[in-house]
Amino acid sequence: MKTKKLKILCSFRTRQSSNVWGRTGSYIETPKISMEGKWLEALGFHIGDTIEVSYEENCIRITPAMVCEPSLSYENKN
Repeated sequence: MKTKKLKILCSFRTRQSSNVWGRTGSYIETPKISMEGKWLEALGFHIGDTIEVSYEENCIRITPAMVCEPSLSYENKN
């Protein structure tokens, strides 16, 4: 198994709150992981694919999601 080192980035989310005059928004920092590169494609992750993220304490696993496509049914018309 190969490894890559990535930095945890900072992202900002809006937190909605209410006051006497209406809604105001404030921003909170959240951690963000970003991955890109041809190495993802070489591993079977393609643009537009759906992924599944499994996680537990100190561990994140990313796998291609199993997407079941509906099968076409044809009626035999005689």
